[in-house]
Amino acid sequence: MKRLAGALAVLVAAAVLAVWWLLETEPGLHWAASRAQAAAGGNLALEGLRGALAREIRLERARYSDGKTELRAQRMVLRLELLAFLGGRAGIRFLSVESLELELAGDGEAPSPPALPFGLRVESAEVARIDVALRGQRLLFEEVRLRDAALRRDGAVAGLASFRFRDERTPVAAELRLGGTLERLEVSGRGTVAAIPAAASALLAPFAPRRLQAIEAEAGPIDLKSLDASWPSTALSVKLAGKAADAAALAGTLAVRNAQPGPLDKQRLPAAAAEARFATDFAVLSLEDLKISLAPAGTLAGQAELRAGRASFDLRADALDLRSLRSTLRRTALQGRLRGVASEKSQTLQGTLAQAGMTLSADAVRTGDVLEIRSLRAAAEGGEATGSARLRLGEPLRFEARLKLAAFDPARFGDYPAGSINGSLDATGALGTDYRVDARWIVRESALLGEAFSSRGAARFVPSRVTELNADARLGAASAKARGGFGRPGDELAWQLEAPRLGQFFDGIEGRLRASGRLSGNWDSPQGDLEAQALALRLPNRILLKALSAKASGSLAKHEAQVSVQADGVDLEARLRGGWRSAQGWAGEIRALRNAGVYPMQLGAPAPLEIARERVTLGRLDAKLAEGRLVVKELAWSPERLDTSGEFSALPAQWLILAAGLTERLRSTLLVDGHWALRAAPRLTGTASMRRAAGDLTITGGAPLALGLESSALEARFENGTVKAKGAVSARFARVALEGEVIPEPGAPGLGITAQSALAFNARVAFADLRLLTQPMVREARFDGRMSAELRGSGTLASPALAGTVRGEAITLDVPPYGVYLKNGELRAVLEGDRLRVTRFSIEGNEGRLTASGSLPLRLSEGAARIAWQAERFGLLERPDLRLTVSGAGEAQLLDGKALLVGALRADRGFLELERERLPRLGDDVVIIGQQRAGPKERPRVPVALDVQLDLGDALEVRGYGLEGRLTGRLQVATTKEGELRVYGRVQAVNATFFAYGHRLQVDPGVAVFDGPLDNPALQMTAWRRNQQVEAGVQVTGTARTPRVQLVSKPPVPEGERLSWLVLGRPPSDATKADLGLLQAAAGALLARGDQMPLDRRIARAFGLDEISLRGSGEVADRVVALGKRLSERLYISYEQGLGAAASALVKLDFSLTQRLSVRAETGTSSGVGLFYRFSWD
Repeated sequence: MKRLAGALAVLVAAAVLAVWWLLETEPGLHWAASRAQAAAGGNLALEGLRGALAREIRLERARYSDGKTELRAQRMVLRLELLAFLGGRAGIRFLSVESLELELAGDGEAPSPPALPFGLRVESAEVARIDVALRGQRLLFEEVRLRDAALRRDGAVAGLASFRFRDERTPVAAELRLGGTLERLEVSGRGTVAAIPAAASALLAPFAPRRLQAIEAEAGPIDLKSLDASWPSTALSVKLAGKAADAAALAGTLAVRNAQPGPLDKQRLPAAAAEARFATDFAVLSLEDLKISLAPAGTLAGQAELRAGRASFDLRADALDLRSLRSTLRRTALQGRLRGVASEKSQTLQGTLAQAGMTLSADAVRTGDVLEIRSLRAAAEGGEATGSARLRLGEPLRFEARLKLAAFDPARFGDYPAGSINGSLDATGALGTDYRVDARWIVRESALLGEAFSSRGAARFVPSRVTELNADARLGAASAKARGGFGRPGDELAWQLEAPRLGQFFDGIEGRLRASGRLSGNWDSPQGDLEAQALALRLPNRILLKALSAKASGSLAKHEAQVSVQADGVDLEARLRGGWRSAQGWAGEIRALRNAGVYPMQLGAPAPLEIARERVTLGRLDAKLAEGRLVVKELAWSPERLDTSGEFSALPAQWLILAAGLTERLRSTLLVDGHWALRAAPRLTGTASMRRAAGDLTITGGAPLALGLESSALEARFENGTVKAKGAVSARFARVALEGEVIPEPGAPGLGITAQSALAFNARVAFADLRLLTQPMVREARFDGRMSAELRGSGTLASPALAGTVRGEAITLDVPPYGVYLKNGELRAVLEGDRLRVTRFSIEGNEGRLTASGSLPLRLSEGAARIAWQAERFGLLERPDLRLTVSGAGEAQLLDGKALLVGALRADRGFLELERERLPRLGDDVVIIGQQRAGPKERPRVPVALDVQLDLGDALEVRGYGLEGRLTGRLQVATTKEGELRVYGRVQAVNATFFAYGHRLQVDPGVAVFDGPLDNPALQMTAWRRNQQVEAGVQVTGTARTPRVQLVSKPPVPEGERLSWLVLGRPPSDATKADLGLLQAAAGALLARGDQMPLDRRIARAFGLDEISLRGSGEVADRVVALGKRLSERLYISYEQGLGAAASALVKLDFSLTQRLSVRAETGTSSGVGLFYRFSWD
């Protein structure tokens, strides 16, 4: 028993020792490796094996090859999970491989799934590089990682993997999740392809004939320009879904969306979306139900097929918009068919697109090395362009082409000049390294830009050279010619240009131009001369130049130029010399700069000047401007930096006004001194100052106003972009002191001064006597007083916030023509942001005062204004014939751009003397020959909304038009929504008299009632001649537009007797011959009853006559009745019948020979002929 126990102990110890030797020693590792190599049948080779099974295992190289697959690994590190082997599976805690090479034979046979003797679990694995060779292609994977991967004996798979796929054009980075089994492997993941986000899931059958069973994928956004700089910019999103089918290895749907479509000339892709059903066996791809949607409009629908060596498509266009292809083309809705087939030996393209008024077609065939464009045609609105070409492919590529235009209008196809072009172009030659093109064209009987157009020419183009050029063109009055060649030594190209009317080419520019020159040398070093002259130039901003001329000669590397400008006050000449080098730009000097006009200037010495794309450098510039001097010591600019300094003395400010385009508003004799030293990198640092040396500024327009400058100065200091300024101005009208700063906007680029830069300032303004300021502008009034203001500013440059106070004292306003004399005015106002709040305003008129308070916006068009006013015995008018004192209160408002005045006024006392118009005025029915007849007058509109109560009081006296007395009553003056004036109320004359017919008549009653329009009150007025046996008068009733006039008396008497008592003061029986004439005139005026035409004229008109009258004076026996009719402008016929005992009758015929000379013939009681000469005087 003891021996048995000892034997068992020895066996156990030996087993333990063997296990320890196998797991913990390197010989045990080598023994296990040799067993594995033997099991592999010699297909496995291991080198540099170190470590132990229970510890870290290192392997320098490993190789496996079975004839179809070859696997090579280098520098492996491995840690095993030994306990997993007890469960019948292999376990790996960690695996690291520096390099793994895999070569697959790829014989096309589907392999069988392997029979797994055990399962495998890998906690973590890393492979720095995997190089896969398959069917002549090499795939490189990097940073391959595997986590929590498991492979069971039944083939189930699980795990997470990530890798990077190296490719110069389309690098891939992905994270995958594995599932399913080896026979049906499920793979899903996300990653990037060429930096494009993508996600996909697929079902793989690695051991089946069709290894891809299903796939769903999406990617985007995709910018094609990021893949190739020559491709357009896009924002594509792609979705693909497909499954293996009986008829195809993979079939499904494909959808592409473009979120940023656009025309090709804007570096965009016109397609907005594309979708199709696809089927492929990975040798042929078929697209069915293909639909491509263009932006903004149009679709292409049909089918396409791709296979090795052949491609074809058949598409139908619907509502195709050419503007989707190029932004300058016109909008269209073309319909048609496009077909194309391409193979290794031939290609064909055919298509026709059409709509109402437009047709586009093309037919091209390539067979072998010959490409024949059978026809190209673009037709629209009766005009067309047709062409054909033949090309022989190869080196060189020989071609011949012809283009013919017939009434072709470019504007019919897009945003191009309108015209009607007839002509042709023929071109032949060879393209390639040593190309040659001969071109000949002719355009005749054509129009372009509304002008006649023609051109003819021929030229030969060879590498770096144009020869045999002979061309001319004419557009309207403009013409151009070119003769010769260019490109090699000995070539010379002469050209001429004449444009008598520049306005036909450039908007806002008028004048005429003539230019000519010669060009020689080559493309790398061209040289020649140029001479140009422009006359009577009218440029934008009302800039007028009498002449502008330029001359230049030399080469691109070394040339000289002279420019001269003549204008009002300007006779400028400049000479420059320098050269251009593509890398450095232009470098040279301003040799001379002189102006001999009103603003004299002379450059003291040549000034160096360099100009490049992002750099400008000006050396020392010393110039004399009139009696002043300008010195630019330094000027260097680049996008990152600015350095400049200089000074000026006695500089005419008119130069600054001229540069600012303010010559029509300001005139200057001002001379200024100053200096500057600034540096920006990019924030400004430095100083600048300017001060008045002598002279003045005058504001022009209307009455010129000289400011009377006594002194002015401005100093600015720049500290890291912050601007601190201080200024003072002293003038005849005011004194101003200003101090402030502007702070750069945080984070703003460049100088940092933007609309959002912070602003802060203080200003003090003290006006001199307001009389000095207003006297040049106000002729009939005198405005005087003292004004001052203290202002504070904050906020930003875009939205400044203002605050401060405004004071006015001793304000007076005298307008003698109207009798306005106001004095002792006072103003107190506070500025609050964008509003001015008037705390107090008062001014005296005679013994009374007017006061007001309220607020109003600084910009009256923005916001609401409200001013409350109060008048107390305020003497508004103080003229001998116009005196008015009023009291009352009210409010003036401005709301939504509409002024509103409300309130109540009472006339405390007043005197109004009204005068008749001193000169007669023509009636509305009079037409003056040669002048346009005035149209119907529109009803006047009042620009202010009114609601004012007027009380005429008890002491308002009126005198005028024969009326004298007092007026009392109350009126309401208002406006309608349409702005029409309305008056409501009653006015009554008290103790009033009316002077007429040499007598003073008593007015009783004298009432006017207003109930609407101001000019049409209801009237109830009677003027009496009293204190006689019969009191007679004139009564007016009705309205002002349709009055009724009649005679009244107390006691009642016949109308003729009333007239006698009214005019003569006695009955008609007591009238003399002279009294009867006076009564006749008075009766005619009264019987007219307010009408514009007297009664006798209205009766004559009723009978078709021009005159019915009673002529003569004195006794009835001396009177005659006259009837008259004008037959023409010169002929007048009349008939006179006497009323006396010895009746007489005459027929008279008057004919006007001239304006003063006439002939009269008469017959009847007496006959005769007479010659009359007429004259008159005032």
